[in-house]
Amino acid sequence: MKWEHLEKLLEHLDLIYFDIKHIDALVHKKLTGVSNELILENARRVSKMSSMIIRSPVVPGYNDSDESILATARFAAELGENLKRLELLPYHKFGTQIYARIGRDYKLTDVEPPSDDRLKRLKEIVESCGVRVQVGG
Repeated sequence: MKWEHLEKLLEHLDLIYFDIKHIDALVHKKLTGVSNELILENARRVSKMSSMIIRSPVVPGYNDSDESILATARFAAELGENLKRLELLPYHKFGTQIYARIGRDYKLTDVEPPSDDRLKRLKEIVESCGVRVQVGG
C-alpha cells in the first residue's frame, strides 16, 4: 500500500499487522511475485507512529533458515518500542483441501510443518535480538 494511503488510516487504528514472508527482497519477489521493499519501508515509517506486530510464516525450505529468521529479527529490533512482538506462524496444510475444492494446484504438497524443536530454535534466535516473540498467531 502506498504510504499516503496508509498514513491516512493510521489515525483510525490502534495496531497494525505487517506480514513479512521473507526479509530478502530478491527471495521475496521470487516467492511472491512482488518485492518487499514497500512493505519494509512502510513498517519503518509506521513504527515511528503506531503500535505494530510483525507476522512471519515459517515455511520449511523457503524462509526457515537461521540466517533468514535472524535477519528478520534484526529488522524487527530496529523498529523500536512500538513493535509489540514478532509472531512466527508455523506452516500448516489446512489450505490443501480448499485448493482441491476450487481446482487449483497446491504447490507445497511436499512441505511438512516445522517441528516443535525447530520452532523453539527459531524463537531463541529472535529472542537473542531482544525482540519479543510468539509462536503461532
